[in-house]
Amino acid sequence: MAFAWEPRGSRFAMIHAENPSSTKVNVSFYDMNKVTEVTTLPTTSKKSKTEVKEVAELNKVATLEGKQCNSIFWSPAGGVILLASLGDQASGTLEFYDVDNKSLSVKEHYRANEVFWDPSGRSVATCVVQPIGGGHFKYSLDNGFILWSFQGKQLYQASFETFYQLQWRPRPRLLPKEEVNKVIKNIKKYEKRFDKEDKDRLRARHIEETRGKRLLRDRFRERMAKLRAVHANQKSLRKDLLGGYDSDDENNYVTKEISVETVLSSKDEVVYSQNLH
Repeated sequence: MAFAWEPRGSRFAMIHAENPSSTKVNVSFYDMNKVTEVTTLPTTSKKSKTEVKEVAELNKVATLEGKQCNSIFWSPAGGVILLASLGDQASGTLEFYDVDNKSLSVKEHYRANEVFWDPSGRSVATCVVQPIGGGHFKYSLDNGFILWSFQGKQLYQASFETFYQLQWRPRPRLLPKEEVNKVIKNIKKYEKRFDKEDKDRLRARHIEETRGKRLLRDRFRERMAKLRAVHANQKSLRKDLLGGYDSDDENNYVTKEISVETVLSSKDEVVYSQNLH
């Protein structure tokens, strides 16, 4: 029903079922290479040696059964594949499957009919696009796209009344193989740097989001300071109107403390006493 090669690797995936009209299908993964142990024969000077090597032999990796998908899309970076149920009559189910780690994340985009991976393989867009030749009203309520990470986390969503096409900006591979190996070797160092950059970015976003609240707080404090100044300037006028009485002087007030006790409940108990001789 569908077939796709892994862009960077030796694996391929296929959708198959006993009945072509079945709503539940199986997705199988195969590898053109097989990792196996190879034992070299002993010689007069050397003993036999067993090595793990990759040999050119077709082998089945895994089969996912009972899936709701009619299309498969490998990440350009390999390793991750999106199993999608696309079209008007489909469920819109999206399953992000990591072939190496056997992890699966299930999401949904109702009426999605197109899938486009970012050239770097870090994110993917699922879209509801309308045909240019017509059918505008059929799609007008659902037109748009959702942007996901390669792990299936929703990053962004946008809707449009008319939406015909989405394309990623072409770009070469970010790093050559030597640089990738260098990053893997120094991953701890990069993690610290990226964590710091993430915290700085979150802090800047928080400052931007709370800017309006800070402006309102500053305006409130400024208004209160002006009202206190007006109140202080009118002190002599108030004393004259009150016959010399200063309403701001705490010594002109009498403070009384009153304690109020309230009985919430009461219970009478009869206690019998007995004298023993």
